[in-house]
Amino acid sequence: MISFASLATSAILWTATPSPEPTLYPAYEGDPNLVTPGVIGFLATAFIAIVTVLIIVDMNRRVRRVRYRELAQDTIRAEQDAAAADNAAELGAAVDADPDLNADADLNSDAPDDDAPTQRAD
Repeated sequence: MISFASLATSAILWTATPSPEPTLYPAYEGDPNLVTPGVIGFLATAFIAIVTVLIIVDMNRRVRRVRYRELAQDTIRAEQDAAAADNAAELGAAVDADPDLNADADLNSDAPDDDAPTQRAD
């Protein structure tokens, strides 16, 4: 049988000396300044840097393309507004000169324009 003294001694020793926790890697005993990531680390870093540069270049192209499209649309709108203003001025001058055109202008005010719509060149 187990005596009370041996049980007490076992309990004291068990609480007094903790067991070491297991580690995955043993402690490195060399010079820590000589540790480098090696070729694989260099290639991984170079790959990330190159991909980042390519993504930035692609983003700049897309932003530039959006800006040019907006500029082209503004130019087309300005040209259409100028053409509409010229047509209105010509129609107004013609109506003032000939009263018979006044009745025709009122009838054709809902008719579609004969001008072809300006298309965007992509």
